[in-house]
Amino acid sequence: MELVRLQKIYNDCNPDESLRPDDPRNIDLDAHYTGASALRGGPWVAQMARQVELSGSRPVCRLFTGLRGSGKSTELKRLAERLRASNPGPKLLPVLVDAEEMLDLSASIDVPDILASLVLGVEREVLKAEGRNPEDALKDGYLRRLGDWLQRTDVTLSSAEFGDGDLVKLVLEMKTRESVRQRIRAIVASHLTTFLRGVRDELALLDQRAKARGFNGIVVIYDSLEKLQGISSNWSSVLQSAERVFANDATYLQLPVHVLYTVPPAVALRLRVDVHYLPMIKLHAQDGTRFDPGYEAAREIIRRRVPDEVLNELLGATQREARIERLIAWSGGYPREIVRLLQSMLEAESLTSEQDFLRVLNRAGDAYRRVVLASGAIDWLERVVHEQALRLENDSDREAADRMLAANVVLRYLNDSEWFELHPAVYELPRLKQARENAREARSRVP
Repeated sequence: MELVRLQKIYNDCNPDESLRPDDPRNIDLDAHYTGASALRGGPWVAQMARQVELSGSRPVCRLFTGLRGSGKSTELKRLAERLRASNPGPKLLPVLVDAEEMLDLSASIDVPDILASLVLGVEREVLKAEGRNPEDALKDGYLRRLGDWLQRTDVTLSSAEFGDGDLVKLVLEMKTRESVRQRIRAIVASHLTTFLRGVRDELALLDQRAKARGFNGIVVIYDSLEKLQGISSNWSSVLQSAERVFANDATYLQLPVHVLYTVPPAVALRLRVDVHYLPMIKLHAQDGTRFDPGYEAAREIIRRRVPDEVLNELLGATQREARIERLIAWSGGYPREIVRLLQSMLEAESLTSEQDFLRVLNRAGDAYRRVVLASGAIDWLERVVHEQALRLENDSDREAADRMLAANVVLRYLNDSEWFELHPAVYELPRLKQARENAREARSRVP
């Protein structure tokens, strides 16, 4: 095969790339699999959209989550397109804010960080709708006014702290410099009512500007906050900061425009509010019965990335479908894992021998097993296997859930109600393999 073509196929299997809805590699799972064939318990985008559509002019504030690589960012782009449409549709101006660009996701977050970056994102999008340069938002926009307000509020605050005295670099400085971030948070905390009034006034004006361009309002989709997680030294404090923002301080995040925030899956478990959770592709029912539509959908994901003739070369024509079936089963219906395995197999050049094929699966599985063995969470994972639920009775359980969800060891599925399962790779560990056998035996005895 020509190297240029192989390079394209390999890059088409980038597991970290989020697809646009019109990308030929993308498949609208909810549109193709409906009713009894629904893969994720129902039309995820439609359910999110209807809350906004039915609210009319009353702004909604909603939370959603999903494991990294579950297809969430792609679905949110689909949601944005639906909300932008008219006849039918509410004709809203969608603003997608990427937290990964705006915030340090390895450090604690707070309300000022989120709202300042949110207003900047909205201002940029409104400027684009007006046919102007979105970078004008960094010249005479909200950040300039916020910087002026901060200095008026605290006269000891030197503009030099923001990098060469340039106040328009405020958000960037908040992301990259802990000292600046903490200083701004302290000022805002002392004058929170004034800060929030300023944010809401800015958004109300931007909403009016969007309406002057023919839109019926603005909807902000604040993505990538589910990637928030600290390092070993601050893991707990980072997640606690997210819990504080979206629980105790949630009223501060309700704005005069529609806004949808992502939250880390671990934090979603701690909140006493409804959080929309994007499930995995269902390959089996809760009782273990094979679910054919899930395998068909996963096979189509593969087909749109790697042509069958290439798979014939790679896996062997006579063994292709059997090995693809094993790859899908091994993924647990986790979309990113399917794509990651395809890329790993392309790196191997040829997997026609069983030993070579297993080597790729085992190497991918080693990463999951190392996480589990280092976590000390085996007892808790055994309970997940037996109960198919996440029971959080104490701090130890919560920490186990935080780490296992962040590492994608625990996967969520949905029928009429949710259930949880472990990634298939970790069942190579003897205790968890035995736990699954015991659980299946126990469930088979239930009438």
